Amino acid sequence: MKKIILTVLVISLVVAAAGLLFANGSQESSIYGQGQGQGQGLRDGSGRGAGGGMGGGRGNGAGQSAAGNGAGGAYGYEEGFAGDMQVLLNATEKESVDAAEADALAYMREEEKLARDVYLALYETWNIPVFNNIARSEAQHMDSIKLLLDRYGLEDPAADSAPGVFENPELQKLYDSLTEEGRSSIVAALNIGATIEDLDIKDLQDALAESDNKDIGILYQNLMKGSRNHLRSFLRQLDRENESYEAQFISQDYLEKVININQETAPIEDPDYVF
Repeated sequence: MKKIILTVLVISLVVAAAGLLFANGSQESSIYGQGQGQGQGLRDGSGRGAGGGMGGGRGNGAGQSAAGNGAGGAYGYEEGFAGDMQVLLNATEKESVDAAEADALAYMREEEKLARDVYLALYETWNIPVFNNIARSEAQHMDSIKLLLDRYGLEDPAADSAPGVFENPELQKLYDSLTEEGRSSIVAALNIGATIEDLDIKDLQDALAESDNKDIGILYQNLMKGSRNHLRSFLRQLDRENESYEAQFISQDYLEKVININQETAPIEDPDYVF
């Protein structure tokens, strides 16, 4: 009888350890964050990824997990993004802003609103958590851009505007067409999500190239990081639908790099960061 009990206990411990491994996955690449070295890529089945660097730093490394295609939870949501940006931007000196930089900040404020509003509309249609979660992240992106609009006394094109209403006529047309197309099917909706993040990354790349302000550069780098994470979330969902996505605005090589990195979580402090 003691032998049977011991055997059952050993099996239970093995199963528990396997379950933990399945949930946590592994990460073999270096962690970029407050600590560097080996860490764990945590994936709880909701699609969230994080790197725990030595010393407790958050990481931007590649991770793998058997739970990678799970759904639910806070899939795609970036908790604390706006707070991180406020800390980083407050630590930089105020610089002069030229007309091109001011126009780009105003445009990106509305483009982030475009993403938020489209995702909210598609969430109402399909009730898929990824749209609601990423919409919440896009609201934080909007808030982060507003920090610099306020810092430099620039007009806010998204002030007090209702969902689906845009000052920029091109963004208004884009919102109308994307929401209509996204309501045609779940796959179309997920493709719309991937397309928006694809476009957002390209526009941020262009805006970053036209600015030499440290605070603007840091903000754009982190917005791109967020868009890469959102793109990964939509690609995972498309994969579950046995669908693939091809780059439309960024390069295919860039897209492949996005795919091959599990998740980025550490705030980017270098305006010249190269992904």
